[in-house]
Amino acid sequence: MQAGNWLQPRYPNKSIFEKDYPNIDTSAMGVRCPGCAADVRLNRKTVNGRIGGWCNKCDRAVAA
Repeated sequence: MQAGNWLQPRYPNKSIFEKDYPNIDTSAMGVRCPGCAADVRLNRKTVNGRIGGWCNKCDRAVAA
């Protein structure tokens, strides 16, 4: 599993992240969180096709 990166700009909470990434992707890929090394599923997608996920332990958005 590859290492992920923090998603920029930093999202202050999960509800704002989910508003910017409204679509759910069921075939999500997984990455490692750059902060805690936990597995994070990149299951959210923007209208433009960018993917991201949320690390619950670090409370931050993660991208590939």
